Amino acid sequence: MKRIIIALIIIMVFFTVTWAQMRGMMRGGMHDISPMQYQQERFSEEMHISRGGQLYDNWWRTTVDTVKPGEDHPLWKMQTTNKRRGYATYRCKECHGWDYRGKDGAYSKGSHYTGFKGVLQSAEKMSLKELEAVLKGFTNKEHDFSKYVNDEDIADLALFMKKGLTDTNKLVSSDGIPVKGDPNAGRIIFMNTCMHMCHGGVGTMINFGDSGKPEFVGTVANENPWEFIHKVRAGQPGTRMPSAIINKWSEEDINDLLTFARTLPVEAQKISMFRRMMGRMGFGMGHHESYIPVKYRGYGPIIGELGM
Repeated sequence: MKRIIIALIIIMVFFTVTWAQMRGMMRGGMHDISPMQYQQERFSEEMHISRGGQLYDNWWRTTVDTVKPGEDHPLWKMQTTNKRRGYATYRCKECHGWDYRGKDGAYSKGSHYTGFKGVLQSAEKMSLKELEAVLKGFTNKEHDFSKYVNDEDIADLALFMKKGLTDTNKLVSSDGIPVKGDPNAGRIIFMNTCMHMCHGGVGTMINFGDSGKPEFVGTVANENPWEFIHKVRAGQPGTRMPSAIINKWSEEDINDLLTFARTLPVEAQKISMFRRMMGRMGFGMGHHESYIPVKYRGYGPIIGELGM
């Protein structure tokens, strides 16, 4: 009788241990992690996606250990319509557009036209490894960016293309007009976030251009809403600008902000004295100073300090 009881106990222990191991494996396969771990993993991924968006915009400004090319990109010789030269030809956005559609999007005409296709549709079909391979020149040796940026940069850029692209056709028409948007809601977003840290009350505290041809928030929002959307989502390379990707802004939030920004001044001479005074309200020099060209290379994406 004792032998039978001992045997049953051994069998029960064996099955208990086996079931616990199987259950652990099953739960591990289902990513059974704590809410804190899950949030940390999501946050880390969003940081890398946002940084990938800045690399897509201007990888030299986003990195600190890269050399700025002075010659034209090897593939530039395949087109004759875009007359830009040097480093500008290495920026992803110059070939594939701020809307990621290349020759089929906003860059289907005008001085930026190259005839190169976009990345939106191809990125949907390709895996991260395949996207990294393209960036490393495995499919076309003249598209090898591993000569200029490291593996981590390429991984972030591929992650942005895989998980960070947005269909801008949902936000703006082919003419760049917001499909829908609430300017009053956008004004609140602007006042709570953009005004205090960088751009002032009417978006004129930072001139993205020069004294001869100034560009302000309103200028970009009206003349290139696709660029506006991209920079709001990923942040401005080389500055401390927050990222809407990290801060989980919805497409509706971004479109509301764009709609309001299109009401802001676009030319310096059209800004009245009152609006100039308004433009300085809530202005934070710390973030403005970080826009100085070259002074701050490699600033990564950050969380908004006010309202984001």
